[in-house]
Amino acid sequence: MKKLLTATLLCMAMTVIMVPSAFAADSNYTECMAAIQEQKVVQQQAHQTANALRAKGYTDDSAYIQAAKSTWHAAQDTIEGYQKLSKYTDEDIRILTTTVFNEAGHTTDQLRQYVAQVVLNRVADSRFPDTVKGVITQPGQYAGNYATQEAAQKIKDTDSANGTFYYAICEQAVKTAMMGQVDMPANVIYQANFPQGKGVWQSVYFNSGWFASTSYFCYG
Repeated sequence: MKKLLTATLLCMAMTVIMVPSAFAADSNYTECMAAIQEQKVVQQQAHQTANALRAKGYTDDSAYIQAAKSTWHAAQDTIEGYQKLSKYTDEDIRILTTTVFNEAGHTTDQLRQYVAQVVLNRVADSRFPDTVKGVITQPGQYAGNYATQEAAQKIKDTDSANGTFYYAICEQAVKTAMMGQVDMPANVIYQANFPQGKGVWQSVYFNSGWFASTSYFCYG
């Protein structure tokens, strides 16, 4: 019985040790944790600055202390964004980045962010799969090959050959959406070149000079 208890405790201890390592293996999680720590340092410095100003006789109504408070709150907003982003894996980001590129890569930041947000809205909607990969590979919806590593690598190779940065641009749009920074209702779950669902939330016209299109973002 003593051996069994010892073995059980050892397994539990190994589990506690291994869980953070598993997260650390995902570069997005690691980068988010580092960014959060940086923002906490910013908050600490803002707090110390405000206290130093108070010690010199400045009131909380002063522009200097208000600036320190503004810095603290801006850092808090950034922390909350990275906390949301940290819940997604490298694979989630890669798949959604590839999807955004194929759906709106050569358009605008607004359209790229909207495309990303529709996918995330679907992930959160009980009528759709609850993962980014599941939503993208769902039959009859997006193209299943968007989820492959080869599809992402093809974009990167083209960028490298042409001196462009479309993968990075699309990835930034994806992270903006994952951080909760895209203003779109949660029940907007359709995106296409035609209206559908329960009505149009927004239609966005785009004209590059060599092609033009209207994207409809619709309620479901």
